[in-house]
Amino acid sequence: MLGLIVGDRATDRYILEVLSHAGLPFRLITPKQLHPDKVPICLLAGRKSFDAEERMRFQWFIRQGGSLVAIGATNGLDELFGVHTSGELGEGWIKVLASHPIGNGLQSSLHVFGGTIVRASTEAQTIAQVVNHNGEVLGDAIAIRKFGQGLAIFIAPDLMRSIVHIQQGIAVTQDGKPAPDGSAPIDDGILKAEDGHVLDWERDRIEWGRGTRGEGRGNSGRQWVFFGQPIADELRVLLLQTVFFAAQQKNLPLPMLWYWQDGAPAVGLISHDTDGNDPDLGWELLRFVQSLGIATTWCVIYPGGYPQSLYRAILNAGCEIALHFDAQTGTSLTTWSKRNLQIQWQWLRDAAGVAAVSNKNHYTRWERRLEFFRWCEELGIQAEQSKGPSKRGTVGFLFGGSHPWRPIDDERGRPRFLSVIAINLFSQDMVSDDTPTQGFFHPAIVPVSVGKWLLGQTVRMGGIAHFLFHPAHIRRQGTKSALEQLVAFGHELGVRWQTSAQIVEWLNRRRSVKQRVDSFNGKWVWRLSASQILEGATLLQLLPPDRTKSSDRFVYGFPFAQSVTRLEGEIEKVL
Repeated sequence: MLGLIVGDRATDRYILEVLSHAGLPFRLITPKQLHPDKVPICLLAGRKSFDAEERMRFQWFIRQGGSLVAIGATNGLDELFGVHTSGELGEGWIKVLASHPIGNGLQSSLHVFGGTIVRASTEAQTIAQVVNHNGEVLGDAIAIRKFGQGLAIFIAPDLMRSIVHIQQGIAVTQDGKPAPDGSAPIDDGILKAEDGHVLDWERDRIEWGRGTRGEGRGNSGRQWVFFGQPIADELRVLLLQTVFFAAQQKNLPLPMLWYWQDGAPAVGLISHDTDGNDPDLGWELLRFVQSLGIATTWCVIYPGGYPQSLYRAILNAGCEIALHFDAQTGTSLTTWSKRNLQIQWQWLRDAAGVAAVSNKNHYTRWERRLEFFRWCEELGIQAEQSKGPSKRGTVGFLFGGSHPWRPIDDERGRPRFLSVIAINLFSQDMVSDDTPTQGFFHPAIVPVSVGKWLLGQTVRMGGIAHFLFHPAHIRRQGTKSALEQLVAFGHELGVRWQTSAQIVEWLNRRRSVKQRVDSFNGKWVWRLSASQILEGATLLQLLPPDRTKSSDRFVYGFPFAQSVTRLEGEIEKVL
């Protein structure tokens, strides 16, 4: 049902990750395999060279009723899409113009990097433009043209390159530039994740307490400026909405394997960095976490650690023991190196009897771009949590969103996806809204109302909301109240609180399900093959617009029928 042609650049390949994570069945095809009866929707991601015969095949495909969606480059098909190319796009922001299923409900700045500058002709409908930092129009962003019996949709910005660039950032070799308003002094002489971020201090952050973007001024009337919108998540959604729209136009029952178990709208993760390794504070936090009825991830820092009794209690409570790699303290074993990561990981394994599958770096230390992900892959660390803030002004979706993501190694020879899942960190040690300003003892602390906003945005996107609470701060004013409020609000929204290890296990099991959709006797058959049992798998099927009232849930504004089942072995579902 959904065919994919991938361009020649490394980041073009990232569409494989986006579609796989979204749970959409697709298959790689060539232009010769285009046929509207077998592959009614084709995605063309990035730049690729086509000869005259292949370009004619695209034209035939659309004329006969197929839908072609191109992203980032027309590849010589300007006339087919009803646009005129005038140059290459460096950087910009997508501005949605019209009420349309594509772009509906998107709230972020939609910051993009790379793509094509085009102008749509009168034959195409323009539903979005690209603007520069000053809001001046650079060109059209999304153009839709009906051609013959089919549909041609062109997305001018390079969504794949943009997602990768926002998530992976630039190489950290020096301090980053601080926020002009003083809210994020990241030029602190410490190399860390924030120093590699690429989002804009002005256009990509929101001010808490202004208009509809916040719920009040939070603490003592203060305003908080932070990355409050999941930009990379929304760029993913923009692509999915385009696919859903194209499918609806042809009444195609597009299937989708939902992100989370039992149809949960999102997942929450609470982690604890054990700085100081004070067992009394550890016991107090563990008892409080147990009273909330959740399991959390404990990132243990070298050296010292906790007593064996506390490790056992953490594990018996269903919590996870992870590593808090220290490359900040500066001793011979706490500097930035693969050797020291291996030594600290082995130390924790010996001390706690657990081979850690998750890690977060002390002070969010980071160097270069992908080096640490490679180290984690070699060691068997499956979840990396260091991509997050150390300052108030970088709280939130600093690296683009809530969805877990796999890095693509585009620095060495042939590009490949690394076997590590990055789970972005949102904030550190929130406090209740009524905590006095002078009690804000940590440079990254914000009121819990900010955390609730981030939770709401995560549910809107269907991702993971990750918050850090240090045991060292659990007795500080407003901290326990904030954690309790955050967990309770998550429950109200339907969020399922899990450990990092639980999240990774689910993602691995879900990703191991193989999917394909075939046309058989005029019907579409969805075939799923699960090599591992997947309890609570949520199967979705796109409904036509006139069946909105009968839908079980809406996904990014589109109606879907939903069923929850146990996947084991092979099953077939007639759509």
